[in-house]
Amino acid sequence: MLSQPPAYLTSRFLVSLLLLVTLTDSANSEPSSRYEQCVLELVASGADDVTVAQIRETCLPHMEVSEPVLAEPGTDVHESALERRLAVEGATSIVPFVLTPHRPNYIIAAHNFDSYAEEGFEQQFNEDVNFQDQEVKFQLSYKFSIARNLFNDRGALFFAYTNRSFWQVFDDRDSRPFRETNHEPEAWFALNTDWSLFGLKNRLINFGISHQSNGRGGLLSRSWNRLYASFVFEVNDFYFGIKPWYRIPEQKSDDDNPDIEDYLGHFEFQGVYKHNKNSYGLFFRNNLQKDNRGAIRLDWSMPVHNKWRAYVQWFYGYGESLIDYDNKVNSLGVGVQLSDWL
Repeated sequence: MLSQPPAYLTSRFLVSLLLLVTLTDSANSEPSSRYEQCVLELVASGADDVTVAQIRETCLPHMEVSEPVLAEPGTDVHESALERRLAVEGATSIVPFVLTPHRPNYIIAAHNFDSYAEEGFEQQFNEDVNFQDQEVKFQLSYKFSIARNLFNDRGALFFAYTNRSFWQVFDDRDSRPFRETNHEPEAWFALNTDWSLFGLKNRLINFGISHQSNGRGGLLSRSWNRLYASFVFEVNDFYFGIKPWYRIPEQKSDDDNPDIEDYLGHFEFQGVYKHNKNSYGLFFRNNLQKDNRGAIRLDWSMPVHNKWRAYVQWFYGYGESLIDYDNKVNSLGVGVQLSDWL
């Protein structure tokens, strides 16, 4: 078999996360307000068709005096997809143990026009390996709030887990193995902001820590840890975030991929444009070095059902998966999207 069962996270990382949950668990014991309950019920009954304006008009009468008023009912304001997501997440947080989407959730049939790196697999298993250029790629990403209503009700603590898998489902000769699975738990502090400059509104600032690994051993092991910040902006129907990071150093003897920053760099850009219920995405990163390397991803989704969207994704460059971080990939995928960024 080419695949291996995913390994557990490092004990130090788990202990740190458990300690964080323990120290902040009491902050989640605040009673839910009538306004939050109203938003939750409205979203549950209206699904994806509920707008921020409808949330305001329906639930504003239930808002307590101490809660900030976003806008007067009937005010002609721009319908912000980001504001709607924050309103829905704030309402669903009153339900214990609720999970909400973090990054997009999707499943696609992908075709790679180049090739996958097979040398490491052949050395690890001492046998010839020939991956197919068609496989199924899927991503599952969810988060939950650890603590809310911090720093004058503008701050919150979150934990998330993202799984991105590459499944050779069409390879019945080798028992349809998982070529690669990447695990990324992360924790961060989110600060709601509301300042504008030249028509550009900064809506969120996040500070977090991320661990990403592929759960393998030996020659196929890949992992790294990062401290990051992200700044989320919006202007009309265009939303984008800039995310710089700092890789936490490792001992040379323990570092599975010491040159990963030469390929994945120190930042990424993620943009989304919403138009007529269509969503157009742009992602890129670059190492900004003389030996220039980077990646770009373009995607598009449109609603075809009240539970999922048709989805097209194109990726070109380095780092689509950890196992291929130093191998250039050119892939096109078509499938369904269960949740978008916004």
